[in-house]
Amino acid sequence: MMKVSCKQLTRWIQQKQPVTIKTTQGETTFLIVKLYEDAKKLFAYDRQAKLTKIALDDIISIQPVRIYGSFYVQNRLVKAIW
Repeated sequence: MMKVSCKQLTRWIQQKQPVTIKTTQGETTFLIVKLYEDAKKLFAYDRQAKLTKIALDDIISIQPVRIYGSFYVQNRLVKAIW
């Protein structure tokens, strides 16, 4: 079960904060772009700029992470390190 509030997720989206998400299928680093609270889903880009839909019910844990590198989203660079 996820211990992070939707308010915190929204803050990370606004800050473009990369996060490590552990689900029932595994663990990887994402850049969250949209949260749908009513549908209990979020959309995020992985390091290969692939848009992924993740059900909030499948999330075991989510942690902010500092990465070295960048995310490329639709031919534009999104800085991952501040």
